[in-house]
Amino acid sequence: MEIRQLQTFLRIVETGSFAAAADALHATQSTVSARVRELERSLGVALFDRSQHRAQLTAKGSELVALARQMVLLGAQIRERIGASDALAGTLRLGVVGLVAATWLPMLMSAMRARYPRVSIAIEVALTNTLIERVRLGELEVAIVTGPLHEPAFEHVHLGYDAFAWMAAPALIPPQSPSQSIAPLRAADLTRWPILGLSAASHHYPVIERWFRDASVTYQPVISCSNVRVLADLTIAGLGASLLPVNAYAADIATGRLRVIDTEPKPEQVEFVALHRPHPADPLASALAGLASELAEAGALRSAAAD
Repeated sequence: MEIRQLQTFLRIVETGSFAAAADALHATQSTVSARVRELERSLGVALFDRSQHRAQLTAKGSELVALARQMVLLGAQIRERIGASDALAGTLRLGVVGLVAATWLPMLMSAMRARYPRVSIAIEVALTNTLIERVRLGELEVAIVTGPLHEPAFEHVHLGYDAFAWMAAPALIPPQSPSQSIAPLRAADLTRWPILGLSAASHHYPVIERWFRDASVTYQPVISCSNVRVLADLTIAGLGASLLPVNAYAADIATGRLRVIDTEPKPEQVEFVALHRPHPADPLASALAGLASELAEAGALRSAAAD
């Protein structure tokens, strides 16, 4: 009996089929079947009822699940505490939201490659809701998304917050003399300009919509898109005002390509979270999430977003 066989057994239980487990493990279905046969041979019992369409556990198979998780978790702890970091190997499927991809993802990947050189990473960029669903389906091992999240079935690693502010191109906002003092604008005041926003599928869309609704104003963006970088480019081009992350566009603010609009109330800060399934058989996900947390605590990710 080997840890790898127990890992494969647990993946089949979680995904519901040998084929899905093979996809999650980046292995062929024949390899997955062979590992299970070897495990059954070593234990002398059948673990799955193969007469069923789905991978249906036998009584002995159900009894093994909890024990297998304990064994796999112990193996992962041994690798993490005793083994060298460069011994960790495999492929990690990582999902990130567009803002992360446009700012501090290269720093995270550089640190990951330096610490775990034998780990290859497949990156997918998508909206938070899409990435959460792909983690749920086992199509991604870990996703870095925006919060707040209400996903009790997943492990969450907090990566900090980013301040957002309403911004527009200077040409869109009348110039003011240094002696002028303008009161913070409210949601109704912003409607003097076209509003650019994230698409309705965005995890952040309800936050923006609520900000307007609380002021009894209807949120009606004239242009919507799913990519923050595209949204910023449209804003810089003078097409309207939009809510953008301050750190990510600090350089554009400093050079005058964007101007921050003081508003009341202030927009909520946005939380970033590394999310993965609590699967002890997959140390790669917890390794990346832990490394991202280290960089966040050191302030490296915030610095990278501001560069």
